[in-house]
Parts: sequence; C-alpha cells; structure tokens
Amino acid sequence: MYTFEFEGAPGHVSLETITLEEQDGKTISIDHVLFDTAESRDATIASGMATGAAETLDRLEELVRRQAGKSQ
Repeated sequence: MYTFEFEGAPGHVSLETITLEEQDGKTISIDHVLFDTAESRDATIASGMATGAAETLDRLEELVRRQAGKSQ
C-alpha cells in the first residue's frame, strides 16, 4: 500500500494497493486505487495516465518473461 501522485494531475493523491495472486499457475495482479473525491479520480484519468500505466505494465511483462527464460 502506498500513496501516489501523478505529475500530470498534481494535488490529486491516491492510495494504491497492489495484490499478487496465483491462479492456474499464473500470477494475477490486482490494483485498487482509492481517491478522496470523484474530482481527483476524474482529473487523474483525464491526464492520460492510463496510457502510461498500460505501457509500464507491458514493460513489466516483458521483463518477467525474460527473467523466466533465464531461470530455465
């Protein structure tokens, strides 16, 4: 659990919790983000951060795949 403030939406701080669970031999990432207000949530979404977050998760997936290949 940690707080997060995106530079594209300054002043809108969220509380984020990421949980990793195993399902059918795969790791599932569950990300819960809590905002103080709907305005904060909407400002963060409108900032375009969803695109950056998706790109970050894609890079994480690539890294995990490379690391898994090294351990075999």
